[in-house]
Amino acid sequence: MAGFEPQSIRNIVVVGHKGAGKTSLIEALLYVSGTTQTLGSVFNKTSILDDEVEEQSRSATLQTSVAHVVWRKTKINLLDTPGEGGLFGDTRTAMGAADAVVLVISGKDGVQPMTERLNNWAIELGIPRYFVFTKCDLEHVQINATLEATKKRLRIALAPLQIPIGEGTSLKGVVELLGRKAYLQKDGPNAKPAGDVPADVKDALEKGRSQLVDDVAATDDALTEKYLEAGDLTDKEMEAGLHKAIASGAVVPTFFVGSLGPYGAASLLDAMVDIFPDPTKRAPFKAKGEADPRPCTKDAPLAAFCFKTTIDQHAGRTSYVRIMSGVLKTDGAVMVDDQKERIGQMFNAVGKATGPQLGEAYAGDIVAIAKLKAVKTGDVLCEDRKPFIFAAPEPPPALFARVIVMTDRGSGEKIVQGLTKLAEEDCSLKIYQDEQTHDQIVAGLSQLHLDITLERLKRRFGLDVVLGPPRIPYRETISRKATGIEGKHKKQTGGHGQFGVCYIDMEPTPRGAGFIFDDAIVGGAIPRNFIPSVEKGVVKAAKRGFLAGNQVVDFKVRLYDGKYHDVDSSDAAFQIAGSKAFKEAMAKAGPTILEPVVKMEITVPTANLGDVMGDLNGRRGRILGTETQDAFSVINALAPLVEVLEYEPKLRALTQGSGTFTMTMDRYEPVPAMLQDKIIKESGFKAVTEDE
Repeated sequence: MAGFEPQSIRNIVVVGHKGAGKTSLIEALLYVSGTTQTLGSVFNKTSILDDEVEEQSRSATLQTSVAHVVWRKTKINLLDTPGEGGLFGDTRTAMGAADAVVLVISGKDGVQPMTERLNNWAIELGIPRYFVFTKCDLEHVQINATLEATKKRLRIALAPLQIPIGEGTSLKGVVELLGRKAYLQKDGPNAKPAGDVPADVKDALEKGRSQLVDDVAATDDALTEKYLEAGDLTDKEMEAGLHKAIASGAVVPTFFVGSLGPYGAASLLDAMVDIFPDPTKRAPFKAKGEADPRPCTKDAPLAAFCFKTTIDQHAGRTSYVRIMSGVLKTDGAVMVDDQKERIGQMFNAVGKATGPQLGEAYAGDIVAIAKLKAVKTGDVLCEDRKPFIFAAPEPPPALFARVIVMTDRGSGEKIVQGLTKLAEEDCSLKIYQDEQTHDQIVAGLSQLHLDITLERLKRRFGLDVVLGPPRIPYRETISRKATGIEGKHKKQTGGHGQFGVCYIDMEPTPRGAGFIFDDAIVGGAIPRNFIPSVEKGVVKAAKRGFLAGNQVVDFKVRLYDGKYHDVDSSDAAFQIAGSKAFKEAMAKAGPTILEPVVKMEITVPTANLGDVMGDLNGRRGRILGTETQDAFSVINALAPLVEVLEYEPKLRALTQGSGTFTMTMDRYEPVPAMLQDKIIKESGFKAVTEDE
């Protein structure tokens, strides 16, 4: 089967808040286009998109699904995405594969916090936006009121391309403003316009069309001049003007659809063909580093971005790729991270269903490829001679971390292997070993994200996992100088004895300086070969800690004198002497516990700014500054890590799900005295007292 030319392809990611009706909209498009023979339902669990067990149990999209329709000889690729903010890693990755964003808003509920976040992402990524109001056929829905409220809240120039015929439960269809066509069908595949516009909406049609012409003409000087001369614009002039206005963001087209039946679906499909951009219209794909951007053309070398991976126990691995440039051929060889792969089965997808095998696919298309062993989500498939590293949208950081509780070594290894497999599908899921605590960590975007991950781990691999809160990597240090400290090890065990004595001074160093060892021995008080032994003893003892079993940092030891015995002194004896001197010095040098402090950047609706700042103050946070940008404000702050381990769900609650934050390690600082006593008590640490 031959592929579609780039000009006959549309790539559309469908985004919106949870429950807005994204999946139902795509199911309606599939049904009306004749792609499916029955109208799939999320709530009846007949959707071909939400087909995972975890999705059906929640009646919600939890990962990106891929579908396509062919409408008027144009292939329209549709990406259904999660609407839950705690799963937005998939959503943002999918946006990197699309040329247009359909932002779905429930006509009943209006703009939600997630709507604002998604709208801002589309602007940030430079992807043309199209708004679709769903559920316009439900009781008490007031479409015009919802439209005006959306314009005001998002500060956006919405331009309806349709007017509804009726409202709420009396909705009968929509009328296109450009072609003056009425779409009255409630259901049935391959729906066509009914033709005649009902008499009772003709005045509204002309008024709406006049406003649309005004909006489009105002974005282009030539169109403004033509409009002033002729008093109107032709449909062709309007389409050309719309393309430019949409690409610049000056105009955001708006559509209306129902929920009880696919009202408006056929009109939306026509618009996708007529005014949505084809892949050649988008800006060239940006590369990481200094490489040149890559235009979407068949003539350029192959580059294909893998934005989704699934691993099925029966079907194996399937990679969903957006071909950015070149031609992808069955049996062709590609390179992925210096590994060679051969393209096997390649097909167009509708959910998990596979169509006829493709011989080749062209730049701009989205296809599924079976059984690519080395490819994971986020990878780029390239030709051997021309690697291209796509600067894909970065997913939100995985800041909700938990420790994997290892019950035994064997099961622990299986759990890590299973989670690693799942992370190949989900680039927002991170599995790693903490460098300081050595705990095995799984990190995601939210508690929900990890809950779903564990459900999949259980279903696919039969593994039960217990997660716990991460251990805080505390440190210990000293606050004052201790001088004249003796470390003495003397032991007689029959023949040879053990003997070593060292004298040290210990003092604090600036934060972050680490450990400094100063050899000040003169006159051979300690033989040169035993001086490193003293240092080893100090380092070993420092790793074990003094107060609560945490590594001691940021101190200097000056070794200035000692004693030795020609026969009984040894490396081991001086290591123990160094360790004893260290412990004695710690007791006199004002030992204190240090806690990790993180730098945070928190973006919240300005209306929630006071609540969020108050909560941060209660977490011992320090506000460094705030910056207000229209409806959102950015808070820069420092906070102890222990206080923000559970911050994600709290911020979600304070901002109704619209707040986001990043967190990076910044410094270590002494803990307050009252907390230090608590940490010591909870650690259960007991210093080694025997002669080691």
